[in-house]
Amino acid sequence: MGAAHGHHTGQDARPLNRLAFSATAHCLTGCAIGEILGLVIGTWLGWGNLPTIVLAVALAFVFGYSLTMLPLLRSGLALATTLPLAFASDTFSITVMEIVDNGVMLLIPGAMHAGLASFLFWGSLAFALAVAFAAAFPVNRYLIARGRGHAVVHEHHQGHGAEPPARGESSPIVRLAAFGALLLVIAAAAVGLGAALQGGSGEETARSKTEGGEHDAGGHGTKAQTGGEMERHGEAGATGLAVADSGYQLELSDTTLDAGDTRRLSLRVLDEEGRAVRELDEEGGVRMHLIVVRRDLVDYQHLHPKLAADGSWQTDLTLPRAGVYRVFTDFERGGKKTVLAADLFVAGQFSPARLPAATPHVEVEDYQIAFEGTARAGTEAELRFRVTWRGETVDLEPYLGADGHLVALRAGDLAYLHVHPLADAEAGEIRFAATFPSAGTYRLFLQFNDRGRIHTAAYTLGVRR
Repeated sequence: MGAAHGHHTGQDARPLNRLAFSATAHCLTGCAIGEILGLVIGTWLGWGNLPTIVLAVALAFVFGYSLTMLPLLRSGLALATTLPLAFASDTFSITVMEIVDNGVMLLIPGAMHAGLASFLFWGSLAFALAVAFAAAFPVNRYLIARGRGHAVVHEHHQGHGAEPPARGESSPIVRLAAFGALLLVIAAAAVGLGAALQGGSGEETARSKTEGGEHDAGGHGTKAQTGGEMERHGEAGATGLAVADSGYQLELSDTTLDAGDTRRLSLRVLDEEGRAVRELDEEGGVRMHLIVVRRDLVDYQHLHPKLAADGSWQTDLTLPRAGVYRVFTDFERGGKKTVLAADLFVAGQFSPARLPAATPHVEVEDYQIAFEGTARAGTEAELRFRVTWRGETVDLEPYLGADGHLVALRAGDLAYLHVHPLADAEAGEIRFAATFPSAGTYRLFLQFNDRGRIHTAAYTLGVRR
């Protein structure tokens, strides 16, 4: 292994394991600073997993390279010389750490969306960094033993007469302990920031359970798929009837829009202290469903607002005709479903539409959708939809992590029922389990994905007593 190996076996060289440990601790410090900063920024802004991880990885490389370059720059080396040295010494080690670290964070349920004030977030991050350190140590040892990795920088220091470590210089273990203490300080500061920004989600959840009762919008996940009854909240399953519920309140920036104009709709979900709620559970790749429909059950829209830096949720919205529209926010926090609703007004001449009669078949853009199923109030019903295109069965693509999406609204007061499909449906078929809160007429809005396009079909359903 030549001269490079001689650096680690000579009398004055540090043992290979110690040098590998020091190199790994060095990489961990840069990676951890970047990871913490990236995850804190992404979590605070409410980003999804992918952009948060991209930011964290990018910052990890920036800080990892910077920590290697700083002492070289201080010794008088030019930036053009230090950059290749940093790339050669750190790239592979940082890459291994980032793959392992982010992989562990993704594997721990709820870690990426636990919130800055959550022990789950910081405990998972600390565990992920520890696993990444254990994975990177043998990699660094292997590289250094062959004159690569941090051996490049180490050899450069020796070859250019760099001063040896002073007698009182701290050991890698001491530096690692100091880094751990710094991590705790950063975590404590971020927890305080998270608590201030998020409004104490733990206490809020406890208050919601005791004051508002358990609340579910009709099987947005497990309950619909296992056939369980919906949680009781007032009338069984009747949600979306109030602007405030279960400790949350919906606040719209504007309630009056012009017909045909595209506007940026901004809304906030406030907790009991009047603070904007930023942390919502992610489901099917989104954190909030925004359903907009005119009160005569036409002009249905299904949108997914994004979290803005000020804590509001925003999306572009176009209301095509005059009338009164109902806006539903459907979200989950801490595993608990909440649906809030408010009205939007569009000025102009308004002619209410007559609700179409119930029919087992509808046609939308050359798609034929056949409906099968009957429903009785308070009893779970299975709803089946079979989708064909010009007589041929459609191989449906996933939409929001499922075969399709269904919203049911009760005519009269627009009570809201939101379900997702049952598993094990046949090709071209979407199955739902739903419990309707009362007898009456409901309008069903089915959405499915074919070749990357989302199609919406509407049905009228009569529910018997």
